[in-house]
Amino acid sequence: MKAKYFIFVIVGCLGTLFTSCSESWPYSEEEYKKVWLYVDPSYIALDEDEFTGEFYVSSSDYWDIYDYPSWINLSKYYGYGSGYVNFTVDENYSSSTRYGYVKIRTNEGFRKEAEVQVAQPPTVQFEASMNITNYSASGDWWNLKVKAGSSQSWTISKSNSWVHLGSSYSSSYTYSGKGNESVRIYVDANSSFYSRSSKLTVKCGTKTRSITITQDGNSDKAPFVINSVEVGNIASDRSIINDYGSKIYSYQTKYLSPKLYIKVNTPGTYTLYVKLYDASGKLSTGVNSPSGYSYSRTETLYSSTTWWILDGWGNDRAGWWGAGQYRWEFWYSGEKIGEKSFTIY
Repeated sequence: MKAKYFIFVIVGCLGTLFTSCSESWPYSEEEYKKVWLYVDPSYIALDEDEFTGEFYVSSSDYWDIYDYPSWINLSKYYGYGSGYVNFTVDENYSSSTRYGYVKIRTNEGFRKEAEVQVAQPPTVQFEASMNITNYSASGDWWNLKVKAGSSQSWTISKSNSWVHLGSSYSSSYTYSGKGNESVRIYVDANSSFYSRSSKLTVKCGTKTRSITITQDGNSDKAPFVINSVEVGNIASDRSIINDYGSKIYSYQTKYLSPKLYIKVNTPGTYTLYVKLYDASGKLSTGVNSPSGYSYSRTETLYSSTTWWILDGWGNDRAGWWGAGQYRWEFWYSGEKIGEKSFTIY
């Protein structure tokens, strides 16, 4: 009887022990299945000049980022539930693409893990510059210096036929090279009275540099020359709201009026054509606008004339013009002879 009772007590204790263990362990297989962790996307490929990115973490639990490469800089390292993680990367000065893994896990109980792979190509090392960007009317040449990695290809493109790339006889609109090179840029003589400009675009991979070159005209032979321009805000009776050259505020705007400071070489009566581009880059026109222009004005200029105030363009309702960057262009005899960019605040 004593032996039987002793065995019963042992079995009973073991039964109690097993029951106790089962009740105290909170993570059953069913509960494990309820824990989840996802990332989107799981693979991120950056461009040569792209240094930022993001991925989305979604989890049923607390999570933390427990491993990542030193060249990836994270906006957060832990969280709960769902949210975005932003990151930046250091420049890759190597010659090949590098890969890094951002590893994430849930914090408690049965761990779930996920990872994001980031691929970063070598950073494009690229510069393009010219010491001189203004040419004389007689024509000339200067060097455009391109600096790039020895294995990096690049292309120069031009916007006007009077500019030549690499050769004074070249009619090609593009010039290609690799690594470091000094490229000659030739400019034809300018037979016009007025200066002109052209844009050079240098592209290496996804990086682009723009260089604007200008060329003087034979201004001494021009009938008149625009030296500078100021813009004012006026009312319909020509009274000044914002004086020429002062700040112009959107809520006060009615008519925008340009004041041209000029030099008259040959006195006479001249017709000037005017373009006004609004903050969206759209040409402002009306019912009576000449084709391709906002308006035109004819004036008799004398050798003593030093400025020419043109009519305003707008509306008598205050606040007619919104805030932003605007541009006037002035054309005579089919040529642009001046321009003025200005800001409305």
